[in-house]
Amino acid sequence: MSIDAMTSAAKAAGSQTALAKKLGCTPQNVQWMCSTGSVPAKHVLRIEEVTGVSRHRLRPDLYPEALPTLKEMMPHISPADQSGNASVDPSSTAQASP
Repeated sequence: MSIDAMTSAAKAAGSQTALAKKLGCTPQNVQWMCSTGSVPAKHVLRIEEVTGVSRHRLRPDLYPEALPTLKEMMPHISPADQSGNASVDPSSTAQASP
């Protein structure tokens, strides 16, 4: 548990009050998390989602490896990738003649 991680999360959210609003808790609760570095498990994934601070930095006891954040795990598909071409070669679906 890291005071630095929670301080970074509050800064990324804009302020402790802004983070509290996003978490649905009181600013005093966020202030306590920032001053102690103790983050309740129920808030870890939401903090990661809204601030980009990894769950590993927030709670290394629960998330021992630095896993990718939720945003990093989501596939990015650009319009160029959506060619409309079939993914299967038509010759592989043709039936062999007897």
